[in-house]
Amino acid sequence: MDDYKDFITYSGNITSIRKNVDKKYIWFDIGKIESYEDQDGKVRTNPSYFSARIYKCYENKINISLNDKVCIRGIPKGYVDKKGYRQNYIHVTEYNGINIDENLIDQFGEDIDGTPLWHGKRCESTPPSEEELKEMQEILDSFK
Repeated sequence: MDDYKDFITYSGNITSIRKNVDKKYIWFDIGKIESYEDQDGKVRTNPSYFSARIYKCYENKINISLNDKVCIRGIPKGYVDKKGYRQNYIHVTEYNGINIDENLIDQFGEDIDGTPLWHGKRCESTPPSEEELKEMQEILDSFK
């Protein structure tokens, strides 16, 4: 039965962002105001919130900001915290139409010191050699 996964779609505005909960995920809350009619026929409003998590490697690829309007799709998950309370959240698989792929962590993650990785290799700038500088200059000169 593991081949089947339940998905949930939720939309609203980002009300909080937590980047330091753990090393692998960014956690954020999505909130919205829901309206309903009470027994007396009066329209009432009720704030509604849902927590979500997304892989940290998407932090620089998707601009996650407070008050942004978002629509996410994901797998509903939950756990019981240290105090015995049930905590529910959405593990994001799609963020505003962008497909979130777990395999990108290996390709575009971060090293332990925060240096970005590209296919598992550190992305560090190195100055060009004299030969590379000459080649770049020749290319630029051809446009003049």
